[in-house]
Amino acid sequence: MDDLQLWVATIKTWYSENNPHNLEPLIAIISATPASLFTAPEIHQNKQDNHKYEEALAYWLDGCQKISQFHRQQQPELAFTYLQLPYAKLQALICDPQQSATTKRWSLKKLDSIIVKLLEFCQCQQPQHWQQQSRDLIDLHVIFMAAQQHLNLRY
Repeated sequence: MDDLQLWVATIKTWYSENNPHNLEPLIAIISATPASLFTAPEIHQNKQDNHKYEEALAYWLDGCQKISQFHRQQQPELAFTYLQLPYAKLQALICDPQQSATTKRWSLKKLDSIIVKLLEFCQCQQPQHWQQQSRDLIDLHVIFMAAQQHLNLRY
């Protein structure tokens, strides 16, 4: 069993324990995510292998979002970081020429949902700098998507 398979088994165990308020183990799992999750896997003809890879990405993304939600009220900067992290990692996956079209398509769809979560987060915060952060996020997202030359529309 390689590092990524072991990591997926670990995060699945956390989810199966059905104790969503025990986030310390989840934080440790997310912090120990193997780098191989964010590098292009060997191109598989087997759809099941692609599904397993996307499943691992989905668990990681959901874990980041759960941690963000947990820290939202007490530590908004940390909560924001746990939304920015998957946004940046998905951007990197989309730009990686070694990634499969399926993974890029999946990442583009998730990127759209994360930018919405980031903007909603900023809108719910009180200090003025969050409003500027929101405007910056929109501008940077538009620039990134324009650089993709409508890749999201081709999928």
